[in-house]
Amino acid sequence: MTDPYECPGHGPADPDGYLIEQTPDGYRWTRRADGRAAGPFDTREEAVVSAEADRTA
Repeated sequence: MTDPYECPGHGPADPDGYLIEQTPDGYRWTRRADGRAAGPFDTREEAVVSAEADRTA
């Protein structure tokens, strides 16, 4: 089975409507609906938490 963290945009860590991706500075999220982005975050988990908070804001 493929590790979902190795397939950006396809793992359970990506909140609905968001893409979590690794960049040279760390991780960032992009909101698919409008292209809004935030980051960099030190870890993927921090990016996920931030995206989930944005989604429910």
